[in-house]
Amino acid sequence: MGRIVFIWPVPSSARNAAGTRLLGLETAAARMGVRTATIVPAKRVPSVNSVRSGEMELPLYGSSSGFSSGFLPDLLRLVPSTIRLAQTLKKLDTACIVASTPAPFIPAQSLIASDLLGIPYILDVRDTWEMEATTHRGRIRNMLKGWLEGACVKSASGVLCVTSGVRDRVISKYQIDRRRAKLLTNGADLSVFHPGNVARDIDFVFLGSPARYRIVGSVLESLAKVRDRVGRTNAWFVGWADAPSAYETEKLVRAKNLTESIRLTPLVPHAETAEVLRRSRLGIVSLSGEEAFRSAIGAKTYEYIACGVPLACLGPPGRSELRDFVESGSVGFYSTSPDEFASRAVEFLTSEATWSKASENCISSSASFDRRFLSENALREFILPLVENETRRGRPAFS
Repeated sequence: MGRIVFIWPVPSSARNAAGTRLLGLETAAARMGVRTATIVPAKRVPSVNSVRSGEMELPLYGSSSGFSSGFLPDLLRLVPSTIRLAQTLKKLDTACIVASTPAPFIPAQSLIASDLLGIPYILDVRDTWEMEATTHRGRIRNMLKGWLEGACVKSASGVLCVTSGVRDRVISKYQIDRRRAKLLTNGADLSVFHPGNVARDIDFVFLGSPARYRIVGSVLESLAKVRDRVGRTNAWFVGWADAPSAYETEKLVRAKNLTESIRLTPLVPHAETAEVLRRSRLGIVSLSGEEAFRSAIGAKTYEYIACGVPLACLGPPGRSELRDFVESGSVGFYSTSPDEFASRAVEFLTSEATWSKASENCISSSASFDRRFLSENALREFILPLVENETRRGRPAFS
């Protein structure tokens, strides 16, 4: 069998959910003896030199990698870069492409290349474009990207979905056979994220960045209310100090008189993140009220519970994937207002029995979200059978 080629917006060394999801698949394939390669967008100078073993850069459509120089210039490069992608895939002896969303142009290029070569194409839906459109300007551009997402989903041999809510949404919206959609949650690498025996001297940890959907102002109001009730509190916001909007977050912290309570720190390697989590009592997860986010569960959520950190959630009223996850497993609390958040957080911070029971539930639940097992299962039970069984869709153009 030829190679499975992952076409991703970032390399597996990236310290975000996309990078760790890719790393899980790459590592699983290596353990299983499956030949793979990874293609990511070139940052500056187009190159096919190895970034790391089996990883290369190509000048694909502009993305968050920094290669983009604007919508129209990128659009003009779309055809030649797609042809080059197909040629590279041919040289790599590609048997199957796995391309990742939410940015839909690179998956669309990958789909075209798969049609030219007559090989299976699998789409990995980390987030739907409905989620991304809440923070991306341009109604026409968002409509175009939504249409591209639909074309990729409908044409894919199979679709990997990050949550059951995303899977249900994809199946319903694009009317595809349920058997073509496979759940692959982000999970956590349990060899890195696991409980420790150190003192839990951090009240709250908040992993991520100040994206609009994290309702930062409401989170800070919640923490201010906790401080007012218990007299003091301390929180670490990991990944926030080096974010583009760090200054705005600092202003909000000052406005809430929380400068002595909240520590903003930059991104750190996963091993160091795990050390912070092992010292933490509660992990903050927040989501805004847009309907699209009701199917979301952040990748950091699984890392919290793997380290025995109960979830302190702030989100919209009603049912959601996150709320069901928290309440069905009793792995923390879900609140819908700063007042409710403060009341529940104080309960967890002041009652050792309440906290210990939730922490035990977190550790128990995390066994079902081992990224190593999940990635191997996706390869063994979904991707490899598609590669082996699918009939080639037409005569390869580069024969």
